[in-house]
Amino acid sequence: MKRLNIILAIITLSFFSCGKDFLNEPPLDRITDNDVWNDKSLTDAYLFQIYENMPWDYLKDFGGGAGGGAQRDVLSDLAMSTYSWTPATNQFRPGIWGTANNSWPMDWWGYSNLWKINYSIENIELASSNVFTDEELNNRLGELHFLRAFCYFEMAKRYGGVPIILEAQDPETTPEDEYFPPRNTEKEVYDQVLADTQLAFELLPNRWSDQKGRANRWAAKSLESRAALYAASIAKYGTVELNGLVGITASDANNYYQISLNASNKIIEDGGYVLFDKYPNKADNYAHLFVDETQDETIFMKIWLPYEKGHSYDLHNVPYSYRVDWGSSMSPTKQLIDSYEVLSTGLFPSDPGSEYDENNPWDNRDPRLKGTILTNNDMFQGSPVEIWYGTDRGGDIDTERGTGVGKDGIGIHPDATKTGFYVRKYLQDGGAPLYIKQYYSGQDCILFRLGEIYLNAAEAAFELGQENAARDFIEPIRTRAGLQQNLRLQAQSGIELRDRIRHERKLELAFEDQRYWDVRRWRIATEALSIQVQGVKTLRHIDGFGNETFTYETFDAESLKMNFYERQYYMPIGQDRINNNNKLIENPLYN
Repeated sequence: MKRLNIILAIITLSFFSCGKDFLNEPPLDRITDNDVWNDKSLTDAYLFQIYENMPWDYLKDFGGGAGGGAQRDVLSDLAMSTYSWTPATNQFRPGIWGTANNSWPMDWWGYSNLWKINYSIENIELASSNVFTDEELNNRLGELHFLRAFCYFEMAKRYGGVPIILEAQDPETTPEDEYFPPRNTEKEVYDQVLADTQLAFELLPNRWSDQKGRANRWAAKSLESRAALYAASIAKYGTVELNGLVGITASDANNYYQISLNASNKIIEDGGYVLFDKYPNKADNYAHLFVDETQDETIFMKIWLPYEKGHSYDLHNVPYSYRVDWGSSMSPTKQLIDSYEVLSTGLFPSDPGSEYDENNPWDNRDPRLKGTILTNNDMFQGSPVEIWYGTDRGGDIDTERGTGVGKDGIGIHPDATKTGFYVRKYLQDGGAPLYIKQYYSGQDCILFRLGEIYLNAAEAAFELGQENAARDFIEPIRTRAGLQQNLRLQAQSGIELRDRIRHERKLELAFEDQRYWDVRRWRIATEALSIQVQGVKTLRHIDGFGNETFTYETFDAESLKMNFYERQYYMPIGQDRINNNNKLIENPLYN
């Protein structure tokens, strides 16, 4: 197993070290453990293999039978899966899962990675000074503590308390009681995450001089900001059960909020990052944040290389007529569209006096709407996106291909949108259709960025009773977005302000694999994720003079109502794992 891991690590290294002459490397069948920890390149190769197996990449293809190419956000209220035959549609979204074992796209039991991380920490600490300088050694130890923290955070947000293992176990030497440990409490797991992030911050470099995609000290501080916010939310809004295996005592909430606020402030003040703001058109500016691959706002990202080591996000999400295959795997909901305020008033479309125009419903809206979503007649890759389902000529509605239905319209093909909207965020754009093939997408996956840190700070400050400070953190986000009214949310206070801060997070971080987890930690998922998804049917009208206008009709887009049940605030440990380790106790309501 160790030999296989090392060989895989060397293969992984080839993706990160262009131009390296592997003819000078020792034959793979002669590499020993001692070789790895006494060669900087081989050590880094082993670390890169761990990076590759982390669960953080939300652009990665979750396809196959489970999702049909969709990302995890189809499990939230942001979008539905376009394909009716997938478990994403008929199992996960209706809430029919988790009675015995988990499966895509939520489950992640990270002990394989954790063994490699603990094994690496033990061996790097013993490495000769001829291999690493003190600084190089500390930097790599910092990476490993960051990676360990991320693994435990990903499990805590799924299962609550899990066994904390900080040594590389060996079935031949580890005592049985230690080899099959019980679950730690959820609080203990979050405290371990924070301890590792704080140590990583001390050990990691401010920036890696020549390698993107390696965690720096600000990535560790960002994880501290996020993880502490989760722990605080669970303490304030959750319930302690199973003697603390799930839930955190409410009295701990403010301490965790303060840790999150302090970490966020540290990044904002000392990290050297700025909000991306390079394009005068605010919708385009927001869209370019995710494809320009700048590092002014991006703190940590997963690197993808087009053609060489790419993903398939474009293949799975471009509008129907721009596709090579699949396409439109995520259909954004009308509920998301209605969440974007009217630009001129700062009010929502349903509010009295909002100035919402039913004849031009996507105009005069928060610019992030058009930076995130493609609506009818939006320009994309050199041509308009045509989403109308039919054409009315003198009272006769034509729904035929080529004459009536738009080239991207509802009903033109099973791969077309089911809601009347397409995702724009993270898609490559250009002057003509790109027809991007499978694994040919190269957009880096942003894992931490300054925009989230401002939102973390705003939420933590509010929960600590610091409303003015919360407004200070929200204002830069809304200003950068191009909003004009109520920039500091001065019209709201108390619970209403809290909900608007959460709402801001929903829009700013849409399709970044945050929404599903946010509504769970706030303990509002039973309402937010138990909805009848709606869409909008667009009808084109052509009058006798050839003039083109559109009308819009709301409809129920999904046959099965979306459901989230109380037990799903925690995912099941699963019977297979309990069979393997009878000290593991199942989460509430799954027995």
